Amino acid sequence: MSDPPLEPDPEISIVICTRNRAPQLAAVLTSICDLVVPPGLAWELCIVDNGSTDSTAQVVESFLPRLPVRYLHEPVAGLSNARNRGVEAARGRYICWTDDDVEIDRDWLAAYAAAFRRHPDAAVFGGRILPRLETPTPPWFAALAHRWPLTTLLAARDFGDEVSPMSLEDGRVPWGANYAVRAAEQRGFRYDPKLGVSPDQKRLGEEAEVIFQILRGGATGWWAPDAKVRHIIPLRRQTRAYVYEYFFASGETLAYLESVAPGANHMRQSPAVPSPLDAGAARLRARRALAMVLYGVCRVLGANLRSLYYLQRIAFISGALVEARGAEGP
Repeated sequence: MSDPPLEPDPEISIVICTRNRAPQLAAVLTSICDLVVPPGLAWELCIVDNGSTDSTAQVVESFLPRLPVRYLHEPVAGLSNARNRGVEAARGRYICWTDDDVEIDRDWLAAYAAAFRRHPDAAVFGGRILPRLETPTPPWFAALAHRWPLTTLLAARDFGDEVSPMSLEDGRVPWGANYAVRAAEQRGFRYDPKLGVSPDQKRLGEEAEVIFQILRGGATGWWAPDAKVRHIIPLRRQTRAYVYEYFFASGETLAYLESVAPGANHMRQSPAVPSPLDAGAARLRARRALAMVLYGVCRVLGANLRSLYYLQRIAFISGALVEARGAEGP
């Protein structure tokens, strides 16, 4: 497969990393075909294939006549490795990141282009992530999808209609399905291969950690409310089993980050903030045991929201115990 001729000096590089999600990739590329492109804006679309064995290549090839695609390959499995390959290849002054399981609003690209012009000194930008649940959605899941902890699992992100500055202190930062970074700053912060999903690990937050480090270093960021994507949530993720899987990975992630950057990471931004790991393995196991009892009680009583709170706690502690330094395992 040969890529189309390169446009000179694109302003924006869109980067999508993918692995064995050909149908989902086809859907997001279809939505990109409908983007409103501001007059005179040069842009490129970098698709980083992280070792797909399905029909991903054929899907990408089918869009070559319609999109300015550059089809890249990163043979070392892992989302962070794929992101780093995208950073190396991207030629734009800004890199817009999105995922292979979203549908992109037609004004997304224009909204980011406007944000870049409006805030030329800013380094980080982010927009809305609006979950869209595949059907038939379990009734309990549909009823609680707008409540924590499901909002975190669904990667829901919406800070309102107004253009506003980002804030680490208030948690007003973007997430991986919809954010943009000025290339100059992005190249100064590589994605950690020990974070991000791969066949060998389920840790989260590789993009959140990079965004945290950029903003912590003094850069500014802005919310671009009109840059919207719809995050497609498959039925497999609308289960209690996936709630456990997700927050287990979250606990693992915190324990790893605390081992390499204690009190200086996106999950614990300051040493002054108490760490849930400070209690030690024995107390964490006791807290998990209590949470398991309370989870069972809530299930019996039909208290679904409260039961999810305890399920999140059980999973998070279990993941942290597996990863935490000195822990013997759960």
